[in-house]
Amino acid sequence: MPGRPRARCTVAARVRRGGGRGMAARYVTELVEAFERYAGRPAIGGGAALLTFSEALDEVHRLAGALAEAGAGRGTGLACVVAGNRPELLLVRLAAHLLGARLTMVVGGPSAYGLEFLLQDCRPGLVVHDMPVPETGVPRLALAELVARAAVRDPVPVPVRAREDDVARVTYTSGTTGLPKGVASTFGAMAARSVDRPEAAGAVHLSVTSLAERAGGRCLEQLRAGGRVEVLESFDPPEFAAACRRLAPVSTYLMASMVYRLLDHPATADGVPGLRAVSYGASPIDPGRLREAVTRWGGRWRQGYGMNEAAVICRLSPADHDAAVRDRPGLLASVGRPAPGVEVQVRDADGVRVLPAGSTGEVWTRSAAMMSGYWNQPALTAGVLRGGWLRTGDLGRLDAAGYLYLVDRVKDVVMVDGDNVYCLPVEAALTGHPAVAEAAVVGRHSDLTGEEVCAFLVPAPGYEPGDRVAAEACDRVVAALAPYHRPTAVFWERELPLTSRGKPDKRLLRQWAATRSGRPTPGGR
Repeated sequence: MPGRPRARCTVAARVRRGGGRGMAARYVTELVEAFERYAGRPAIGGGAALLTFSEALDEVHRLAGALAEAGAGRGTGLACVVAGNRPELLLVRLAAHLLGARLTMVVGGPSAYGLEFLLQDCRPGLVVHDMPVPETGVPRLALAELVARAAVRDPVPVPVRAREDDVARVTYTSGTTGLPKGVASTFGAMAARSVDRPEAAGAVHLSVTSLAERAGGRCLEQLRAGGRVEVLESFDPPEFAAACRRLAPVSTYLMASMVYRLLDHPATADGVPGLRAVSYGASPIDPGRLREAVTRWGGRWRQGYGMNEAAVICRLSPADHDAAVRDRPGLLASVGRPAPGVEVQVRDADGVRVLPAGSTGEVWTRSAAMMSGYWNQPALTAGVLRGGWLRTGDLGRLDAAGYLYLVDRVKDVVMVDGDNVYCLPVEAALTGHPAVAEAAVVGRHSDLTGEEVCAFLVPAPGYEPGDRVAAEACDRVVAALAPYHRPTAVFWERELPLTSRGKPDKRLLRQWAATRSGRPTPGGR
């Protein structure tokens, strides 16, 4: 607890005493060094609580001791299943890293898919949770109980037991096309990812997405740079705006759906005072709405394109966003240029020939930040890793200046009479209609054409959904693409179902499409 005497021990001493072969994990030692360096600064806040760096490090040591007592240690699996978004999750994560445990963090709740499979597949020795979890024969410990056990311990410094080549995390894909896959990343890969440091460490980083996912890593990078993190348990436009005013200046990470909600809410549509910098990603964003946000709100914007298997692959920088607003609007349709230390190629369908600029093919990437493989899936690993390169499963093209433009996922294709219909361009055309705020496109079986295109639409504020609007939106698809791209069924929804990563849940949407008749749209092929 804050205020207790602290046992002093330098990180160098902890590294020497860490034991085990190989080099102590730089990713962890640098974090601990940062907590020691910025000891008196405010570090982590949530609600009424605010910890300094020294107080937070004390809590990390207590949690590490409690986790070790419960059986966690170097090379053991630790699964953390959470429905809430509490600041202590950052401390649990760092405590697990200190011990060298293999951490799997999972966002639970009603939308959790394949949770029982996941808890068996990641082979944990301990499951920490703040919600009911399936019985798998593995010891379980409630998060509240873990925190209570830690509270009565002294903050005895814990040696950094993690090593560079140890698996730091097994992060599961969203499973929108099948069972989730575990992405294994070493501490060395995590260190390579930390090269992409925050641009606004002088601002308070306001975290509004789950700390069990990418937001947790972003927060740790903010702390590594000596910046403060403030955690909101849930995202609500008025509460977000109030926090930005209170904590100004603020940086944040938003998913595309959050940008849309802020644009559509009267309290935030024309600006968010105090918001200095915005990073965004996780799913494609409509270029028109993005331009609207950048123009209305100002500030520094940057996009990150990446995936669990490779971390950040490309960045669209603040300078790129400024240029797009000024005189190069087409840049907002790009995901940017390769991030530092990352190589990108576009290859043919066989993955052998590198295609020239302007040609569409599969995106391949190579960097030190890539995964070591899929957990317990050597065949799947061999299918995506080749000669040090990772095939992303994304289709795209590079322009002459090195900007990458994504076309779609290789697997997110609807085959209509033998022709490929890529969902992303169809979605972009649909959201070009002013009455359509969001669109998600999937395929379903058709006796006539093999598959047919189905569209799920969310109406824009002030517009009523209906057949006329659906037909007009589908006309835009034909005008922009081709007649066979036109959706043959349209479903209006109040909101799209999202995965825990903020992407439209296309696995669920395919199920919905298969069991609904939909509204046919005239003019289809």
